[in-house]
Amino acid sequence: MDPKKAKELPEQLKKFYKGEPLALGITQILVGIITIVSGVVLNVADDFNFVYVAILTPYWTGVLFIISGSLSVAAARNPKPSLVKGMLGMNTVSAVAAGVAIVCLSISIESSVWRIEYECSSSNSSSFSTDLLCYETHIIPYKIMTGVMCILLLFTFLELCISISNAAFGCKTVCRDTYTETVVVVYQNAPPGNIVSPPVSQ
Repeated sequence: MDPKKAKELPEQLKKFYKGEPLALGITQILVGIITIVSGVVLNVADDFNFVYVAILTPYWTGVLFIISGSLSVAAARNPKPSLVKGMLGMNTVSAVAAGVAIVCLSISIESSVWRIEYECSSSNSSSFSTDLLCYETHIIPYKIMTGVMCILLLFTFLELCISISNAAFGCKTVCRDTYTETVVVVYQNAPPGNIVSPPVSQ
């Protein structure tokens, strides 16, 4: 934003722009796209019944991230109260969704690590060809899926931080509780020389 225009803005809008809603909104849109694309990659592996994929987490969280980012960009370009309130509401929802996604991803990653450790150890055959086939058909795909979910976990944590930041700066702009009223009480004391004593009745 132009520094001259920034000086002319009201104090509440200055606080709003300190949160860099435009840059964070664009980042949210990119995270949402990456989340959806990664969800497609995970869904291609039909044999992997992860909690994160089973409830279609990458799709609905990705859509929420894109909507939140779009509202953040729109509010940064045209900070109307309605847009800022919409941005505040959607970023709050996105923060909750990101928290749910982090829990689902953590459970899925732990499950995948457990499968990698015990998938081929249960085989009774000790031949090299059998072990190699098990490694190629089970261990390698599980490791790839675990790597994808670890990357998604980092992006989801980033989205959680961005959503909380945007919601906080949006609340500073539109939440009326942030405006404090100051009551000033003025006491006037007359100097002793100006005090006129009341007449004494006879």
